[in-house]
Amino acid sequence: MATPPLATVQDYVTDVRVQILDKIRPYRYEDDELLAAMNMAMLEARRIRPDLFVTRWGSDVPYFDAVSGTPVPIEPQFRMAFVFAVSAFVLMRDDEDVQDARVNSFFGKFYDMMVGIRPRQMPGKRQAAQGQGQQTEQGDA
Repeated sequence: MATPPLATVQDYVTDVRVQILDKIRPYRYEDDELLAAMNMAMLEARRIRPDLFVTRWGSDVPYFDAVSGTPVPIEPQFRMAFVFAVSAFVLMRDDEDVQDARVNSFFGKFYDMMVGIRPRQMPGKRQAAQGQGQQTEQGDA
């Protein structure tokens, strides 16, 4: 029997590297950074969808401390959502303005897949500047 996609921590790390365009060594993001993002994604998922965790772990949340073949016990229909969440948490730590739109996009996909409702986007530096300019123009009209 074949292993299902996104079954292990290594599978997630490999797929996230594709999403964040970090496939060539030396990697821009260390494995520890990806693991931290994966653990943050688990916490966020537990916050917005406790029903996915409570019957299996009670009040606990799975925690991963190594990139390995350790299984990630997430239902198949939510696995891609976790890839998007991990990607967002990794890029959110980046200091470049160009990442803001990608972070919002990845988080939007995560929330859409987890609950079907998209939260408002957090304005990036460029979006905030554009929004201020539009308010000024509208106020002057």
